[in-house]
Amino acid sequence: MTSTLKKFITAASASGLLAAGVVLGTTATAQAVPGGPSGCTAFLKPGNSHIAEAWCKKGNGYWNVQAKCAGPGSTHGPYKGDPGFRALSREKAAVLSCGSGYPVELKVVDIHV
Repeated sequence: MTSTLKKFITAASASGLLAAGVVLGTTATAQAVPGGPSGCTAFLKPGNSHIAEAWCKKGNGYWNVQAKCAGPGSTHGPYKGDPGFRALSREKAAVLSCGSGYPVELKVVDIHV
């Protein structure tokens, strides 16, 4: 391929991804649902690096944690865990266990009322 053609294909591919809503070089963040949970974050469970958790700070509703599970030389997934919720005075974290693997590329998904 010529240099000009390579530049055109690269530019067209990048602009196509951006038009489709993909931001290059960043990670996805959870979007708040009006009247639903907000301030959602996903992280490794303190004291157990094989479990991913997700919590939302405010609002009532449901959410889930999604992650890939990595082990020696391989990564599988993404997988979704058990959903979390907040309603009235009860709340529960979304939880995903990778067994003997380690959660990577964590994010909060499926936020709804």
